[in-house]
Amino acid sequence: MDFLSIQSADGATAKIASQGAHLCSWIPAGGSEQLFMSATSAFQDGVAIRGGVPVVFPQFSNLGTLPKHGFARTSEWRLLESGVLPGGAAQAIYELKENIARLTIWPYVFRAELRFTLQANAIQIALDIHNTGDTNFSFSTALHTYFAVADIAGVSVHGLQGLRYRDTVSGQDHCLETANALHIHGETDRIYGAVPAQLELRQPHQSMLISSTGFADAVVWNPGAVGAVKINDLEPGGEKRMVCVEAATILQPVTLVPGASWHGSQTLELRL
Repeated sequence: MDFLSIQSADGATAKIASQGAHLCSWIPAGGSEQLFMSATSAFQDGVAIRGGVPVVFPQFSNLGTLPKHGFARTSEWRLLESGVLPGGAAQAIYELKENIARLTIWPYVFRAELRFTLQANAIQIALDIHNTGDTNFSFSTALHTYFAVADIAGVSVHGLQGLRYRDTVSGQDHCLETANALHIHGETDRIYGAVPAQLELRQPHQSMLISSTGFADAVVWNPGAVGAVKINDLEPGGEKRMVCVEAATILQPVTLVPGASWHGSQTLELRL
């Protein structure tokens, strides 16, 4: 598997696998690793990587006829450019298009572009989807971000109060979030709709501002101890050291007419 490492002028670094244009590491300038990566992830061609930031497209989970979470995360993306910008930020841009294999399972012509930009204590991941064919298509998408945490017991997610969500664990829909902060107690898998532009992931030693544009929903996921044992590429105890907070568009898929485009981004900013 091929990897690209980029570094901004101030020392922030990122590591990206060409399979899935998958962000595997992000270390802010002068900081520590902020993304969880399972020590038992296979890193094999065609096999999804467990951790980092998988790109979910054009299907979320099993909500359709495609392989789980679609094909983007296991496809080889083409690197268009990488380097340091005039202001010192590091950037890498990747592209994915249809091919014969993908057309057999999803018969639409498209172009996806994924752009990483990092500097100091922040990184932005921007995804663009273009309909380059002559028929409409619909898709769901997410940036399935695995955050590294010191201890899941000390984690709280802020900005969700008052939102409706789908509880995938219980199967209930239109649930109301009443808590001013979400704490993880066991298996958690929720799709929140109509999310605000900014959420916050807090730990005792730091907070992470999670800002998004274009994405209507957010997913919060942790398998808990019971669910973790069913995931063969999650290291033992890994559920205690990670939580996913994902910018997503799931509840109302995007439909693009020929020639139309969609844009979404997620910006992560570390605050100590």
